[in-house]
Amino acid sequence: MATTIIPSDLTVTISESYTVNGVSYGNTMNKTYASNGQVSQRVMNIAGQGGSGITFTNILALSTVDGQGQVVKADYKYFRITNLDNANTLNLRVYNGSDYVAMEVTPASTFLLMDASIDSPASGTAAIAFADITAIAGQSSDATAGVDIEFLMVTA
Repeated sequence: MATTIIPSDLTVTISESYTVNGVSYGNTMNKTYASNGQVSQRVMNIAGQGGSGITFTNILALSTVDGQGQVVKADYKYFRITNLDNANTLNLRVYNGSDYVAMEVTPASTFLLMDASIDSPASGTAAIAFADITAIAGQSSDATAGVDIEFLMVTA
């Protein structure tokens, strides 16, 4: 059976607007990701840190085949994650097979990954060697209370 899905473009628009003392600042940026045929969108709960503080909930894996909770990393285009919680921070962990990069997504905030590669050099003078993301996981900043998140992943 041949596919009936017609690939389409994803357009992401980021708009900033700020006025201080009557002077306006900001900009609008548009980026188009051409010819996409797959989208994963989900609302889910991310568990608290647990007693040891190292409990992480897998959000998405990137590999060589599509599967349950997994997309083809070679087809990666765009990932957005929003912390829907109004009190707790989402501790987000992105892995590229050898390095972890961690960041906080505060309550009611959004984080974008507009490229599929990361690195975590050991020092400020080390060479940067980007590698494709292989996993995205998260945990609530609270020891027991989880956070709800929503993510959108677009692939070719």
